[in-house]
Amino acid sequence: MQHYPYITALTAGVIVILQMTLMIMTAMARGKHKQGLGDGGKPALIAHIRSHGNLAENAPIILIILGLLEIAGTSTTVISIAAVVFVIGRILHPVGLAMSHGTTTPRVIGVLSTMLVGMFGGIFLIYTIISKI
Repeated sequence: MQHYPYITALTAGVIVILQMTLMIMTAMARGKHKQGLGDGGKPALIAHIRSHGNLAENAPIILIILGLLEIAGTSTTVISIAAVVFVIGRILHPVGLAMSHGTTTPRVIGVLSTMLVGMFGGIFLIYTIISKI
């Protein structure tokens, strides 16, 4: 039975707030560094731009996967866990970049959690659809 994807909608709401927060932080960093376009080779500005861009690159596909799994009737527990792991990872990623421009534990956890949710989601989506054919 199809239903409205409430978990995905809630996740999207949280992600869009995070995206807008990162956008504001990037705009403020651009003002601070007087850099309207590009990054000017400034590591702090690059970190803000990448935090914002990385979320923009990953969020749409993960939200689509979560929504399709939810509509397909996947366990709400599974969807909820995947959504929470993704959101936590996406919060940890910019935290890690703010700590250091190199590799940090929060950044690694952020990247790995996004990859885990993406790979799991993609495989589970393929399995779910094939099992319904």
